[in-house]
Amino acid sequence: MDYIKVAENIGLGKELIVNIYKKISGGYYIELYYAKPPILYALNNWPKKYLSKRFLLWYNSTFNSEIDQIISLFITLDVTILHKVSSALLKKEENNISVIEKDIEDVFKEIEKVSNSFGFSNSPQRVKVKVNDVFLRDLTADILHKREKEINENIYDILNEIAYDSEFLTKIKGEKNWIRAVNKQNILKALSLEGKLNEFLEVEKIRLRYLIASKTLLFDKILLEKGIKKTIDEIRELKNEELQNEINKFVMEINRDMTYI
Repeated sequence: MDYIKVAENIGLGKELIVNIYKKISGGYYIELYYAKPPILYALNNWPKKYLSKRFLLWYNSTFNSEIDQIISLFITLDVTILHKVSSALLKKEENNISVIEKDIEDVFKEIEKVSNSFGFSNSPQRVKVKVNDVFLRDLTADILHKREKEINENIYDILNEIAYDSEFLTKIKGEKNWIRAVNKQNILKALSLEGKLNEFLEVEKIRLRYLIASKTLLFDKILLEKGIKKTIDEIRELKNEELQNEINKFVMEINRDMTYI
């Protein structure tokens, strides 16, 4: 299931759908679907996918009544799926419609603001769209499955993966030849032995924040109450006291565990 099928289902033209789909790189659903842990890091640039100058220039030079419908559908799906996933994880049966509506409106306001800064006279306008409940359920289930898998995965395995593929480790390998022979499962231990573990955690602090926020469901609690934009800001800038405490606790635990493994 993808956004193209959903848009086709409500009678919109496939060629235009595919064109817009490509210009926004599939929206945030696709970004989340293919993201490596921490999955929620894919939202760090929200809602940048809809703000590119190239996309807005195309919008201002193309005249088709379906464009606003398609953009409205994609944004509505991105926002609604995030809320439904968070509600499912927290076992809440109902979504806060007012927060969802504000999240959608906020994206359009941001698009208008950026469009004006580029000197464009027009920006996408929101059109109310109705999404097939079965399609929405299936799209939500895809991301929910990804989140649940990440939540249940051992956090050290995730961080070993991040470290193994990082520029930070590449640099360390250039300084310490023995680390080149270390397998992926023992990278954190190797960094600890070299006194580089905390430095690695600092370099990857934004990803770590999203990872902890996901595993503790703090992301979801904040999102349902405050919306997407404020949630990302609180996590990225570490403005949430509960998240601060969870990260501090984790840093103590990983330093202890990597010392005694």
